[in-house]
Amino acid sequence: MTFPVRAKAAALFVAGLLAFAAPTFAEPGYLALVEDMPLMAGLAETGDGGVIFDKPAGRIVRSVAEGDVAPASVRAFYAETLPQLGWTRAEEYELIGELLLFRREGEQLEIQIVPLSDSRTEVRFSIAPH
Repeated sequence: MTFPVRAKAAALFVAGLLAFAAPTFAEPGYLALVEDMPLMAGLAETGDGGVIFDKPAGRIVRSVAEGDVAPASVRAFYAETLPQLGWTRAEEYELIGELLLFRREGEQLEIQIVPLSDSRTEVRFSIAPH
């Protein structure tokens, strides 16, 4: 009867090894307040500035996320991803180097990318009627 115990122990040992060998990257998700706004892998919402107002003219949303990602990676992710979700980039109005502007269906999205250190970046999302 020791064989089944050994088999179970071996299976648990292998499962444990696989768990340690698996990458620990965060899966990309979405902002809590905006169901179709992707949150780049490596970023997590901070809870700072998490505000949503629904007005007759449209919604106003503010959210902040940060993580150990490079500002250039954040810029590339949103520049590539958001047009696939119907957002059109308004590059001609991006007057600040770390600002991305997009428009969709009467709304304007501002994404401000703020380097906090060499390895940490804060991303501020703001949606307002346009």
